[in-house]
Amino acid sequence: MSLRTRIALAAALAVIVAFGVGGFVTYQAAQSSLYGEVDASLRAAALREGDAALRPDRANPNRGFGGNANGRFGAPGIFAELINGKGKIVRLPRDETPLPPTQNAAEIARTGGSEYQTFTVDGSTIRALTVNIQPNLALQVARSVDEIQSSLDRLRSLLLLAGIGGVIFAIILGALVAERGLVPLRRLATNVEGAARDRDLSHRVPEQGGAESVRLALAVNALLAGLEEARLAQDQLVADAAHELRTPLTALRADVETLGNPQSALSVEDRQQLAVALDREIDEISQLITSIVDLARGARPVEQSEPLRLDDLAADVVARARARRPEAVIELDTEASPSVGDPVRLERALGNLVENALLHGSSPVTVTVRPALITVDDAGRGIPLADREAMFERFRRGVGVQDRPGSGLGLAIVRQDIAAHGGSVEIGDAPAGGCRITIHLPHR
Repeated sequence: MSLRTRIALAAALAVIVAFGVGGFVTYQAAQSSLYGEVDASLRAAALREGDAALRPDRANPNRGFGGNANGRFGAPGIFAELINGKGKIVRLPRDETPLPPTQNAAEIARTGGSEYQTFTVDGSTIRALTVNIQPNLALQVARSVDEIQSSLDRLRSLLLLAGIGGVIFAIILGALVAERGLVPLRRLATNVEGAARDRDLSHRVPEQGGAESVRLALAVNALLAGLEEARLAQDQLVADAAHELRTPLTALRADVETLGNPQSALSVEDRQQLAVALDREIDEISQLITSIVDLARGARPVEQSEPLRLDDLAADVVARARARRPEAVIELDTEASPSVGDPVRLERALGNLVENALLHGSSPVTVTVRPALITVDDAGRGIPLADREAMFERFRRGVGVQDRPGSGLGLAIVRQDIAAHGGSVEIGDAPAGGCRITIHLPHR
């Protein structure tokens, strides 16, 4: 079902509910008002006829009481009759046809009280009031309400016709409004389909139309801009990775060709050195590929968070670093620091910082953990203030460390992993004069 059809049906449903409630209230109010007037006239007639019933006609004591009394100026006539405690009609003139007593007329005559009741006699709708006027005698006054029922029937028909007309009008109006309102959406869909067909993420949707259309266009443009930025970053990463892999692969190829050349007069010692160099170059390429993969994955937000302890995580990282480099001095200063996050990515970030400090700084390296705060200090030469922000760029290495192993991706990976947790990383000066890298995490 199209959006246009749903809007038209929704408008029709709203009109049906509105007309249904409004029509019901209108009909009930009209019915209550009309029957209220009838009941008031019956009460007045009961007072009047009750007085007449209790005062016998002295001039004609055998004259019956009640019967039909036509209303003045053509008003509906009131029929009056007396009912005894046995439910029998008494004192009614001989030429009058009695009305059937109401269901509780005999009981009212015996015990007192009053009651309104509506019933049908010979196809006419009668409204009657039965009221006790003396012990064992009740007065019943009644009148026809056919004209009222006819008016209510006409009102019900008019309300039904108005409701049907309103629904038809609402469907037509809803369809027209939907058609006009969907024009910006169709224009937006055409633009997005064109961008998808051409694979042009630089395309932007015109921000025009109403407030909602402009808001939707802004959201789509922001999405396209984010996708374009991600693709450019991906292309740049691939280009940088290809450039960085070219050098070790060239060296690896040269060593392999030298080692496999049967005409090269290599001694056993030279061959052993080439084998060691090959192993080192393969290890560098493997580490570079791993870092590139980590960098690509680190751009995603944290998908699985769990409660963890930063102090326990730091203890594990330091223990592995000490096992790899038994000659290095690594100090650990921790406090209980509960947090929430991805332990794999946080451990990778802290491991990269400790590895960088050991590789490019000097011992001792101090790891300090406080709630939502981790610092890694080394005793090296530090990083100049002007170069600190650039150290977080991919494949960026500091001055004087080009001859050392490493890919220049460590700090970029650290920043991505910490940013995915809503934190930040900054470079400063250690108290001992080396480099201090600080991780700030949200308090949780």
